[in-house]
Amino acid sequence: APVVAAAEGRGPGAGAGQVLHGGGACANSGNRWFDKTLQFVVGEDGTCGVIYDPAVIDGAVVAEMLDHALECWLGGV
Repeated sequence: APVVAAAEGRGPGAGAGQVLHGGGACANSGNRWFDKTLQFVVGEDGTCGVIYDPAVIDGAVVAEMLDHALECWLGGV
């Protein structure tokens, strides 16, 4: 379910918290799998992000994959 906006609103801090840990036990933390190598997080309110384990996947590879996904989403490919 969508998470109610915190007192500070939907700034970068709130978005990062939503992506990293789901907003806490009363929100969407149950939807996060903290033992997975790569996770795509897409919220109903438009918050989106990627969490990955840098010990398993090189950051450059993840960045290239995300650039490709954004190009496809924006209609650039």
